Amino acid sequence: MSDSDKKVEVFHRVNKLKLKAGAHLHDGPGYIDPHAIERAQTVVQKRENLYRNEVEDNLKRLSKAWEKLKSADASKIEEGKEELYHYANHIKDLAATYKYELMKDFGQSLRSFCEKIDTDKKEHLAIVQAHIDVMTVAYKQNIKDSGGEQAEELKAMVNKAIEKYM
Repeated sequence: MSDSDKKVEVFHRVNKLKLKAGAHLHDGPGYIDPHAIERAQTVVQKRENLYRNEVEDNLKRLSKAWEKLKSADASKIEEGKEELYHYANHIKDLAATYKYELMKDFGQSLRSFCEKIDTDKKEHLAIVQAHIDVMTVAYKQNIKDSGGEQAEELKAMVNKAIEKYM
């Protein structure tokens, strides 16, 4: 029997992990119509003009939360850190949705640092303030990409604060 005479049999196995995760290739539980995804993406794109207003509002709230946290008594510290975390996370999510990479990176960085903040340490105060300052500049300058000269300068400012104080 030659190689050309041999038949290859292909077995199509059911990927049970994908099924459990809801990945279906046809109608049924977990199936998402591609047209529904396109419609949702269109709605997101139409709302992009609201991005700047939303970020501005959240930056103001973030700054107010930071001022409140710096002067909070011991019983309010965790609540203040959680509030700061919330606003940083919301800014990160907004920025990621509309592809403002630099703002997303700063929001994520601040969000991660929120868990470590010790308001009794001047170093931590400087790091949080550096984040808020660069986020404000990125917003005012409408910097979208994380590359470029301005973006690199802003990232260097935050990194300098982190390196100096950590």
